[in-house]
Amino acid sequence: MNTVLYFHDEMLNPEHKLLTMYPDIPRVFIFDTAQIERDGFSLRRLQFIADCVAEIRPIQVYKGVISEVLKDMGAELIITQKTPQLHISSGLNGFKVQWHDEPEFVSFRGRLKRFMHYWKAVEPELIGSPNVIESPDAPSSAPCEHKQHSISFEDAA
Repeated sequence: MNTVLYFHDEMLNPEHKLLTMYPDIPRVFIFDTAQIERDGFSLRRLQFIADCVAEIRPIQVYKGVISEVLKDMGAELIITQKTPQLHISSGLNGFKVQWHDEPEFVSFRGRLKRFMHYWKAVEPELIGSPNVIESPDAPSSAPCEHKQHSISFEDAA
């Protein structure tokens, strides 16, 4: 069975987990001309995608309609990451597809009430400890004339 590791535009990471899970399967990225025309991709977006794809080595890059390119390659089993993009899932109709969950961005277990509470909890995991550098021309931290208001959003139960 001809198996292909299909990378789409939500998988543009040279350290994607599927690369280590399937190191010997041919990797394919397809610039889907129908999507590019329909969504009106700018030249900058196309360049960004191309730069990201270039970091995934080795990979075969094609331009065309997803289903036609894969059919021409003789692909039978497609391994890829789940996506909410309907044009990708419909482009893979007719193929046997092994969908993988997208990697977790951060591991956060807790109840999210406000974004800043979430951010403070995951910031060290994402960017490490924040380094604060004060500029010599930064305004002093003198008290502000405005009153500070504390607002709390609680669940209505």
